[in-house]
Amino acid sequence: MANRNPYTQSLHDRVINEAVKHLNQTDFDIYTNPGSLKNAGIGDKYPDIIMTEKGKTTVKFIIEVETVDSINITEATDQWKKYSREISATFYLMVPSERKNLAQQFCNQLGINVRFATFQIDRLNNINFNFE
Repeated sequence: MANRNPYTQSLHDRVINEAVKHLNQTDFDIYTNPGSLKNAGIGDKYPDIIMTEKGKTTVKFIIEVETVDSINITEATDQWKKYSREISATFYLMVPSERKNLAQQFCNQLGINVRFATFQIDRLNNINFNFE
């Protein structure tokens, strides 16, 4: 888990909550682990968002949310790499739009199989998402 300052931790948790509103809640059950909460896990791992088919326990997607201060080689090695290799589900990394290239570089360097989602905050303080 990243070591964030209070502002970026608050933003991280807000992004998790807002992202859930944009995800398919008709076909999937969605579980979240904001902050240090461990509401739902996969073994000993607690991705920020876990999606299972409605009424089932098989994990289909996991989403890990990062902020500008948590996109680094340590996070990539200690968390992203494990999620991509040890959890049998589609792994999304949700990053600020302006840091996507950096996150991609770390993933390429470490051979991490990941799909990207990006977010940005508009001038009205709304969070806008782009899932690839």
